[in-house]
Amino acid sequence: MFGFGKKAKKLDGTDVLIIKTDEASSRNFYQVAFPSQFANDIVSMLKKLENSPVNKQEYLGEIGGFRMVTHLEALTDITILDDADMEGHPVQIQDFANILLRRLEGLEEQGVLDDNEDIAFIMGELTMLRDGSFIPQS
Repeated sequence: MFGFGKKAKKLDGTDVLIIKTDEASSRNFYQVAFPSQFANDIVSMLKKLENSPVNKQEYLGEIGGFRMVTHLEALTDITILDDADMEGHPVQIQDFANILLRRLEGLEEQGVLDDNEDIAFIMGELTMLRDGSFIPQS
């Protein structure tokens, strides 16, 4: 029973992943928010995309070349101190997944993407995140 209460509390929080983008013109980083109970799956999938050959600006646009720099776990409150700064606002995982998926779908339609199991897996996960079937909507 050691630590059981801590784990149960963690699942009720919100995780925020800070993703750095070197070449973006509108943002230097994204804060991506998602329920803590899905953190392992989401971080794992984004890690695969980060390490994949399509993580380049010519493929993913402004997000291309991203790298995950910080993972904040089980937050119970997020206060935005500068409402005018878009980088201060966390992006919901559904919206972030939609941005990535639109780029990958466009590349697939153009025939740029090879038949790659990792990319197919990532696109499937992003589709579920975007559509809400990965994370039940409350």
